Amino acid sequence: MSSHNDFHLSSPPADCVCVWQILPPHPQANDTNPNPNNLEVALPQTLPPAIDTEPKPKTLGDKIGVHWFCMLILILIIVVIIATVLGIYFGNAPRPNLQVYAVFVCPFNISGSYITSKWDFYLLLRNPYHNSFYYSLFDLSLFYKSKFLSGNSIEPFVQPRKDQRAIKVKLDTSSMYVEDRVMEDIIAEKNTGVVKFDLKMKVNIWTRWFSTMDKMKLNIICEDVMVGVPSNTSVGRFLGRARKCKVKRR
Repeated sequence: MSSHNDFHLSSPPADCVCVWQILPPHPQANDTNPNPNNLEVALPQTLPPAIDTEPKPKTLGDKIGVHWFCMLILILIIVVIIATVLGIYFGNAPRPNLQVYAVFVCPFNISGSYITSKWDFYLLLRNPYHNSFYYSLFDLSLFYKSKFLSGNSIEPFVQPRKDQRAIKVKLDTSSMYVEDRVMEDIIAEKNTGVVKFDLKMKVNIWTRWFSTMDKMKLNIICEDVMVGVPSNTSVGRFLGRARKCKVKRR
C-alpha cells in the first residue's frame, strides 16, 4: 500500500503536446487606446431587417371567438329564413279579383259649381281560391282625380271558394260642391264626350290561411273608368272593355 509520500513527478507522455495561447494584455483602466494593436474594425454596410414588433389587428373570429362567430352566422340565416317566409305569407295570401264591367249614370247635371248625378256601377267579384272569403267591410268611393264625389257601403257577406258574382252598387251625388279648378277640368272633358273617374274601395276580408283565420285589409282601386257623357245630354255610359282593378294590402 502506497502513501502520499510515494507521489513523484513524472514527465508527460511523448505523444502529449502542450499548447500555449498568448492572450493580448488587458487594457488598463487609464489606457486611452482601446485598440492597442491598431486593428481595423469593419462595420457592416447594411443593417439587418428590423423585426416588426407591432401587434397585428385581430380578426372578428379572434375577437369574439370562433364559437360566437358561428352563432352570429346562424342567427343571420334564421333571420333571412323568417323574412322569406313572411314575404311569401303576405305576398301570396289569397285575395279577390275585381273589375268594373258596366257603368250607367243618369242624370249627370252641372249647374254652376255643383254636380248632381246618380250612378250604377256593376262589378265582377271573383274568388279563385279554395278558401271562402268573409267580407266584413266593403266601402266604395267615387273620385274625379282627387275630388271626392260620392260613397256607399255593401253589407257584410260570404263568398264561397271558386265563386264569381256580379255586384251592383248605387252612388248618388246630390248638389255636390266642386271647386272651380276641378269643375273646369270636368267640363273640359265632358265637352270631348268622355270623362274619367276613379272608384276606390276599402275592403276587410277574413279567410283561412295556413290553418289559421287571417284578416286582410285591402285597398282596391279602379283607375280611369271612362264614362261617355255627350255634351248635349245628361246620360252617361261605360266605354271600353272591362276595367281590372288593383288589389293591394294596406
